[in-house]
Amino acid sequence: MARQVASHARPTASAGDPILASKITAPGAPDWAVPRPRITKLIAEGVRWCPLTVVTGPAGAGKTMALAWWAAAERGPVAWVGLDGYDNAPRVFWPYVVAALGEAGVSAAKTLPTVVRGRTGADVFLLRLASALAAQDPPVTLVLDDLHVLTDPRVLDGLDFMLRNAGPGLRLVVCSRMDPLLRLHRYRLAGELAEIRAGDLAFTVAETGLLLARHGRALSADSLECLTRRTEGWAAGIRLAAISMDAHPDPDQFVKELIADDSALTGYLLAEVLNAQPPESRELLLSTSILEQVSAEAARELTGLPQALPILRALAHEHGFVQPVGDGWYRYHPLLADVLRLKLRHEFPGRVGSLHRRAALWYERNGRLADAAGPAAPRSWPPGARVPAPSSRWPGCAWSTMS
Repeated sequence: MARQVASHARPTASAGDPILASKITAPGAPDWAVPRPRITKLIAEGVRWCPLTVVTGPAGAGKTMALAWWAAAERGPVAWVGLDGYDNAPRVFWPYVVAALGEAGVSAAKTLPTVVRGRTGADVFLLRLASALAAQDPPVTLVLDDLHVLTDPRVLDGLDFMLRNAGPGLRLVVCSRMDPLLRLHRYRLAGELAEIRAGDLAFTVAETGLLLARHGRALSADSLECLTRRTEGWAAGIRLAAISMDAHPDPDQFVKELIADDSALTGYLLAEVLNAQPPESRELLLSTSILEQVSAEAARELTGLPQALPILRALAHEHGFVQPVGDGWYRYHPLLADVLRLKLRHEFPGRVGSLHRRAALWYERNGRLADAAGPAAPRSWPPGARVPAPSSRWPGCAWSTMS
């Protein structure tokens, strides 16, 4: 199981802010967690062959748990730092790194200063740290969980310097909701980057069944496949569905009606995705949720927002619930799309029909009427319009259109 730290707080060398043991301890696996050897193997292979391993996926994709399972099984030294917004400064970030390395057995880390002051002091500190790690044998793996919260260039540039100069004594594994602000292209070009993406982390049908079993739930084979398809293997979605099944008399029917006003899934997506957005991004998500796929031009037509393209790009970069599909088009995770349409219908019921009509006219003008097919297809189309065929995205999986 994951390593434990005996003390609850460890003061820094300067008697400044304490080091919280919880932030330099790999989390343990809860009883309901499902070991996934295939993900553990991917991480282990990345650490073995590459100085940098990046694990990315949306909130609730199972990134941290996958790394915790790997860390518990890893024979070599592993240093763990769980990050949050308070760490976005060199004077806070580096003391945690040094403390984590010390806990992992890097003896040289215990002689390093834990307070970094001024540009000269920072440069000297990074030189000493890189030198200490270069001499580390066996190599230590440093895990930085939730690296997306770090945006300070001083922190990121220092991290890049450390990785480039520590040599074989350091392996860096970062976990993030988006591509971290590191020079990934350089490591990718050199063949020194292992990338584990949301698609790799997605639960298979078999893994979904195991997770449900841990919650004391079981589904028919068809419903199990349907749940995996509708969630697209999203770990948090499957777990929330399993929890919600306890109050449902017919679990198989529940799978067909995952998104409802009072469901745990709806609440999670509203809190973690929609309500976390600025007003213009929120408007774009709601108004374009009626579309199967969305482009910047279609979004401008429905919202009147001239900055639709940068908003879509930012949404796709920030999390995996908005995904580029090529040629300037994007798609929403099907559960997010359901929640958005539900929210649109409740908040702006008078706008739904108008948005459908405007979308149909836009598709007609642009010769893309067939692309309007899908679960969000409007109930009524303008006179003379050719109604698209129903979507076949979920063969064998009945579900509500929410339109």
